[in-house]
Amino acid sequence: MKKPFSKLFGLKNKDDLLEVSEAEHQGVETIRVERIVPNRYQPRQTFDRARIEELAESIREHGLLQPIVVRPIEENMYEIIAGERRFRALKMNHMTEAEVLVRHLNDEETAVVALIENIQRENLSAVEEAEAYKKLLAFEGITQAELAKSVGKSQSFIANKLRLLKLTPTVLQAIREHQITERHGRALVGLSAERQEEMLALIVKQQLNVKQTEDKLKEAAESELDVVQADEDVSEAIVHDISAARDIIANSLLEIRANGIKFEQKEQDHDDYYEIRVKLYRK
Repeated sequence: MKKPFSKLFGLKNKDDLLEVSEAEHQGVETIRVERIVPNRYQPRQTFDRARIEELAESIREHGLLQPIVVRPIEENMYEIIAGERRFRALKMNHMTEAEVLVRHLNDEETAVVALIENIQRENLSAVEEAEAYKKLLAFEGITQAELAKSVGKSQSFIANKLRLLKLTPTVLQAIREHQITERHGRALVGLSAERQEEMLALIVKQQLNVKQTEDKLKEAAESELDVVQADEDVSEAIVHDISAARDIIANSLLEIRANGIKFEQKEQDHDDYYEIRVKLYRK
């Protein structure tokens, strides 16, 4: 069977995705709102109540200009494919009926349409968008290049969004709640989980902008490099001291041999010390 995602390739704007033709408008049905359920694949986790209220007011004044796209899921019940904001606005207006366009899509097709419709039409948060891309890439055989083509983005754009998912849940939540920006988050990618959360606390407490955050990280990295260099210098000094001590012992043993005294010498290098054993024979 042809992959459901393939027929969505090449979409460059939101109108191509769920445009309702004049012919399709003839097939618009009116069903009771109580028979409609939200899309289980909805990538949006939060909805702006103020925007829903604005849409509700517009619907009260002008009516529902664009039907909600749904699919039948069981007898007399329908699941939203696209148009959840419109659905919420209808419920806010306590409307009992909705105009819908019924399309027969399977689960994968529904998930793909819901995700792409949100990516292209809605203002998803950076984290929601990244999670949506990750879900799309979970479909068999879908590559980042194909995904980028489908949603009209560059492959590097997709890759940068996906990198955000390497952040800790705490940092991701801070981005969702607009405590920090996506660019703040990208600056923290690659740090340990503990360091990410330390930096998050610092950014929020000191209200650091992205440049200040990057400078702090650079200063910390240079400081750590200085510590490492200092440790290496100490190690080199210790090695030098041990080498000097070994030379002194070796010279002493040469003098002992010159005086006709026989000896045995064994050396062994340990992690914390260098061992030299010398046996002096009486005869």
